Amino acid sequence: MTNTELKALRRFFFLDVAEAAQFIGDCHIRTWQRWEQGTRSIPEDVIEMINLLKEDRQEILAMMQNKGTYESAKNNNLLYSRLIESVQAELLAKNLKPFDKN
Repeated sequence: MTNTELKALRRFFFLDVAEAAQFIGDCHIRTWQRWEQGTRSIPEDVIEMINLLKEDRQEILAMMQNKGTYESAKNNNLLYSRLIESVQAELLAKNLKPFDKN
C-alpha cells in the first residue's frame, strides 16, 4: 500500500488523522502523518487492518443496497460508525436511499 492509498482510504472511511492513528494504527498522530507523507513505511498490521475495513465496508454496502438492515455489535464502535457514514454518503451520491438506522 502506498502513502497516497493510505490517505485516500482514511478519507474514504470518513476518519480524521487522529481517529485513524487511534483506532487503526494504535500510534501517535505524527506517526500516522509520516506514513501518509511517505517518510516512513506503513506497517503490515496497519495494511491488514485497512484491508479488513475495506471488506467490512463492502459488506455494509451490499446489505444497505439490498435494503437489508445492518445490525452488528460493531455499531457502537466509532470506526464502524464511520464506515456506515461512508456507505450512506456513497448511496446518496448515487441517488439511492441509504438504510436509516432510526
